[in-house]
Amino acid sequence: MNRRLLAVPALVFAVLAVAGCSGKTRGTANPEPTAASGGSETSRSAADSAPRVPEPLKTANITSDACATINADGRSTLGLGDGSPRSTANGPSCTFQEAADPGNQIDVTTVTANKNGLQDVYDTKANDAYFEETQAGGYPVVYAAALDDRKKGKCGLFVGVTDELAVNVLVQYDNGAGASDPCSVAQKFGEAMIQTLKVG
Repeated sequence: MNRRLLAVPALVFAVLAVAGCSGKTRGTANPEPTAASGGSETSRSAADSAPRVPEPLKTANITSDACATINADGRSTLGLGDGSPRSTANGPSCTFQEAADPGNQIDVTTVTANKNGLQDVYDTKANDAYFEETQAGGYPVVYAAALDDRKKGKCGLFVGVTDELAVNVLVQYDNGAGASDPCSVAQKFGEAMIQTLKVG
């Protein structure tokens, strides 16, 4: 059965709860919309702590369809199906299920609700159970979530695709190698996504 995400608005970067068919509740940090203070975008200041992206990726497609974050080659490498799109308060989302085991899935959200990319993740890191900086394909990424369920097959990753836009990747694997090391799956997805967006 296909699982659907149900966003639970509470705090900025609050828990994103997922109700599966088995009754399990899954979750990770995911940003909530923030109030705008004027223009359509907020400029980042020089004092911001988040690393800048080396070169903005081509994001026109993913701001309306999060399933476009990874191409057919990337899905094949990770053993994923085509993906099921949906809309959330945070932005367009897509659920990719592993073809061989639909109990393993990756939920991706293009976080258009916030306008400062990874800086919004850095600004709320005090609310996270874990916050680890690294890179994927030369681009800045952060492992972060409100709950630390990495030992239960769940890992949250935020990828800076431009300085104004981040993509949230939530891995939720019940079985196989990904269940014991979900963050490696998130890393591979992030790298495949970056390669997809470089082409546009």
